[in-house]
Amino acid sequence: MGFMKYNIDFELFGSIIVAVILVFFKLKYPGKSVCEKSFIRLAVTVLIAQIMDMATAVTISIGGPEIAVFNLIFTSAYFAVSVYSGLFFGEYIITFAYKDYVRKYRILIRVIGGVYVAFLLINVFFGFYFYFDPVTGDYIHGPAYFVLYTVPGLLTLNSLFLILWHRKVFDRKQFISALSFIFFVILGLLLQITVMPDVYITYGLVTISFVMIVFSLETPDYQKLMKTMEELESARTEAEEARQEALAASNVKSDFLANMSHEIRTPINSILGFDEIILRESGERDIVQYASNIKRSGQTLLALINDILDLSKIESGKMEIIPVNYDLKELLTDLYLMIAPKAEEKKISLRFEVDRKLPYKLRGDDVRIRQVIMNLLSNAVKYTEKGEVLLRLSLVEAGEITRMRLSIRDSGIGIKSEDRERLFAAFQRVDESRNRNIEGTGLGLSICIRTLELMDSRLELESEYGKGSEFSFELEQEVTEPYRIGDFDVAQASGRSFVAVSREGFYAPKARMLVVDDVEMNRKVFSHLLKNTKMAIDTAESGSRALEMIKGNRYDLIFMDHLMPGMDGIETLKKGKEEGLIGKLPVIALTANAISGAKEMFLAEGFSDYLSKPVEYRDLEAMIIKYLPPEKVER
Repeated sequence: MGFMKYNIDFELFGSIIVAVILVFFKLKYPGKSVCEKSFIRLAVTVLIAQIMDMATAVTISIGGPEIAVFNLIFTSAYFAVSVYSGLFFGEYIITFAYKDYVRKYRILIRVIGGVYVAFLLINVFFGFYFYFDPVTGDYIHGPAYFVLYTVPGLLTLNSLFLILWHRKVFDRKQFISALSFIFFVILGLLLQITVMPDVYITYGLVTISFVMIVFSLETPDYQKLMKTMEELESARTEAEEARQEALAASNVKSDFLANMSHEIRTPINSILGFDEIILRESGERDIVQYASNIKRSGQTLLALINDILDLSKIESGKMEIIPVNYDLKELLTDLYLMIAPKAEEKKISLRFEVDRKLPYKLRGDDVRIRQVIMNLLSNAVKYTEKGEVLLRLSLVEAGEITRMRLSIRDSGIGIKSEDRERLFAAFQRVDESRNRNIEGTGLGLSICIRTLELMDSRLELESEYGKGSEFSFELEQEVTEPYRIGDFDVAQASGRSFVAVSREGFYAPKARMLVVDDVEMNRKVFSHLLKNTKMAIDTAESGSRALEMIKGNRYDLIFMDHLMPGMDGIETLKKGKEEGLIGKLPVIALTANAISGAKEMFLAEGFSDYLSKPVEYRDLEAMIIKYLPPEKVER
């Protein structure tokens, strides 16, 4: 094409690329949505504009008056299509931001495009934009030539405004691609007018931005990816909102449980405390029997509350495994003493078989281990009418970390194979018709399973319906001292009868103790339970009253309730230490809020120890002996 006056290489290359993209896109991704249809219209107008621009370059290069009419037609078509490509680009941007406004914008397209084309047709007769010399065929600018570029320029600015105004609907790549279309249009015009007047470059550069748009804004696969990413982000946001709502609900639930625990345990503490006093002081057989029934019912009620609280703590992720040093022999003895009266009442044999090679000084969460074993033993006794319940504890692997296996076998009713899955679900009980007279909520085994999971163990079951069941699990515990448990005899190890558990094991006539509790019944329970110890026991109904009494008396030990009106127990302790009233004086926290982490919280606040309500006399006795000066304790 040596005869060409203008270089159309950029336009030719660009038109081929646009044509290929358009054909490929049309065949593989037929436009269905408003956005896709708008994109196709934009691609078509860009391609036609490139073809018209190249056709004009050819006719101008041929020259001559006979070609002038073709020059006029091609040039007018080029300017008309250029305006429409600008209008369609604006429409395309709007489809991303406000799809509802597309129809209104198309009215604007018809008006502006129609007026522009109408003036181009009028220009054919009057030449106020441009014309061709009839003699030479040369292209000549008319007096209103600038209008030809002013309208496309304004449309370009309009598109730029739309992109910037609605930038939030684009991601970073889409935003850059949309701006590139504007940039290359302006850059192409400036280069063609100022630097390279003989090179048709405007739509050649536009092709670059067009390719960027195809791969960032319009390719359906990309759009699907973006839609998926948006859905994932939306799902993540919804999940986070749901998590926050669940966390808020969990906090509300925890607060409710703390309050419920306090409100219910406070009266139970008084009931069981006074009942214990009746058992210890009454000599009438009938009265003792009535009191024993009250104690059993109260302990059952307390066990139900504990099960609900424990399950709630597990479900909310607040149940913690807190390892401490403990004595395995003492743990087994306590379990036997707690479950033996129930077995004796049903005339069931209760046996403990303990591997003599087991170490008995271990480190682990003895509270949770005790809870699991007690649940299993209670169930075994509960569902066994005759025969025996056997606890077998054997050594599996010795070492610094010892592994032991515990199984509890009974000769009870057994479990049907079809009931096994329901057995481990919360609030589920099996064989209801047969077990309707047996107390329980169905929480015990569910709590056992989840607690064992927290200790990296699992509960196993072997059962034959009508013949009995065996529950077992393995535990790894750290050995703190390598002493073997030897021949374990429960009666000999305990060194006390069941009746003796409830009696005072010490006297402290020279000791003085202060009990701080806003509930009068609780103060009375303390005083009456400990009256035979000969201790001097003072009581205070509030934190402020307690501080006054500490100023005027010398105490060996203080029991301080947590939740009290005015200053609570923590505030009272802090103020007492700030004023130098307490110093190293042991202060034991009392609380009916049996929530996870309570002990750690009280220790962190400066208390010496923690005692949960309802207070068991044996625990109270152990706590007092632990913290009283040894010289004031008489056995």
